Amino acid sequence: MRFSYREIGNRLLRARLGKSHGIHGCFPSRDRRKRFFASLGKLLILEVLLAMLTAALPLPAQDHVGQPIPKYVTGDECLFCHRVKVADTWQQNPHALTVHPRPEDEISDENLPTDAAYILGSHPPYRGLKEDGYGKYDLLSHDGKSWDPEAFALRCAGCHTTAVDPKAHTFSASSLDCYTCHGVAPENHPNDTSLIWLSKKHAHDPKQIVSICGQCHLRGGKSKSSRLPYPNNFVAGDDLFRDFQVDFAKADDASLSPNDRHIYTNVRNVVQHASDVTCLSCHKVHDNNTAKHRLVLSGPICLDCHYAEGPKKKVKQSVVKSDVCEY
Repeated sequence: MRFSYREIGNRLLRARLGKSHGIHGCFPSRDRRKRFFASLGKLLILEVLLAMLTAALPLPAQDHVGQPIPKYVTGDECLFCHRVKVADTWQQNPHALTVHPRPEDEISDENLPTDAAYILGSHPPYRGLKEDGYGKYDLLSHDGKSWDPEAFALRCAGCHTTAVDPKAHTFSASSLDCYTCHGVAPENHPNDTSLIWLSKKHAHDPKQIVSICGQCHLRGGKSKSSRLPYPNNFVAGDDLFRDFQVDFAKADDASLSPNDRHIYTNVRNVVQHASDVTCLSCHKVHDNNTAKHRLVLSGPICLDCHYAEGPKKKVKQSVVKSDVCEY
C-alpha cells in the first residue's frame, strides 16, 4: 500500500497532535494542519540542503597503510563490460606494459639472456625479469648475467605491479590493473558510476587525483612506515601524503629531468597551493593521449618542457634518469 506525502503527513499529524491533545480519532483543525505542514516543509528543505552540502564536501581520506590488500575486481572482469572504449587500446597503453612478456621480435637477444621471459618497463632502457614463485620476479642485474632476487620486490614492485602485499612484498597481478587507479569497485557501480574513482561522475578532489597519479609518478618519494621507495598499500581514495614522504623542493631542482620536475611542480601546486589543475586536466590516460594539454594557456608550468619563445611543438630535450630505477 502506498500513501501520498500529504496522507503520510496527515497520519503523522494525527499521531503527534491527536494523542498529545487527548483527541484520539479526531482530526486537528485546518489552522493547526497548516502550521504543521509549514514546519514539515521547512524541515524537508533543511534536510535537502544539508544533504547537498554534505555531498559537496570532500570525503575524509581512507587509509590502508600496512593493512591486508582489500578484495578488488580484476581487470579481466572490468574489461568484459569496458571492452569497447578501453579494451581495444589498453594492451598498448604504457600502464599495461610496466611488466610484460618478452617480445622476441622487438628486443635483441644480445641485450637479454634467454631466461629473461619478462620485461620491466614500457620503453627503453629495458630490464629483464624471470619468475621466482608466486608474486615474485628476479631482476636482471646491470652486468646482464646475474639475477637479483630482492631488488624487484623492494624497489620496483610498487609501481610496476598491482596490489603489493605490505609485508611479503609480493604482487597480485603483473603490470597495472584497473584497481591501481580506480580503486575498489562496489558491486552496484554499474548502476552508479559515481562510486568509481576518476569516473566522470565521481567527485574530483584535486588532492586525491594527484595522490592516485603520484603513487607511481612521484619518483624519489619514500614510505615513512616501510622505508621503501613506493607507497605502503595505497588504495585510490587514500591520502597518499599521510605516509608517502615527498620533498617538493625537487620541483625547483634543475638537475631533475623536465618530466619529473613537471610532476613535482604540478602536485606541489595542488597540495600546497590549492590548485585545481591536475594530471587529468591535460592527460587522457586510457587513450595514451596528451593532446588536451595543448589547449591549456601558457603558464610557468609549461616552461618545464616548452620554450618561452617559439612553437609549442618544440620541447626541451629530456634525459630521464632515476636513482630508484637505476638508470
